[in-house]
Amino acid sequence: MVTLVLVSVMLVLAAPNFIAFQRNSELTTTANSFLATLSAARAEAMKRQLRTFVIPHDGNDWSSGWRAFVDVDGDVSPTAFSYEEGTDILVSEADGLAPTVAIDTSNGATSFAHSGVKYAMFNGSGFMSLMGGGFPSGGADSLDFHNGSESRRVLASSAGRMRVCKPTDAGCSVSAGF
Repeated sequence: MVTLVLVSVMLVLAAPNFIAFQRNSELTTTANSFLATLSAARAEAMKRQLRTFVIPHDGNDWSSGWRAFVDVDGDVSPTAFSYEEGTDILVSEADGLAPTVAIDTSNGATSFAHSGVKYAMFNGSGFMSLMGGGFPSGGADSLDFHNGSESRRVLASSAGRMRVCKPTDAGCSVSAGF
């Protein structure tokens, strides 16, 4: 009887920690998945010497998931910003976010959005650039994921350096550089 009571008490104490561990694991996995997609898009751009894009599945919300592709025919423009099956080459794809993970735009993160369009583009040299030429303001982009108690930021510089960090860590801001 004493053993059952001890096991019950331990389970009651361990359950909240396990839930927090699971949510933080989902958060880290999501941020790392986005980083892996960016890295794959950059590598493919350099390999093929063509522009590659990472865009939200629905074209507007990163929470819907994302898709990386090579713009083979060079027809992607701010007015026709989509993946064409059969023409473009799909590099990577990720489903929507887990229910416990969300995108945080409250802290002024750039969220890979330029002129109202959400995307990341790598040119044939592997540099992250904008559709109209030039580089993202501040020389980098960032996207924040959060689960209510923790956050992870994906940083990507114009030179192609990328990493995941906690926004509360020193040096984890777009302006801090790499």
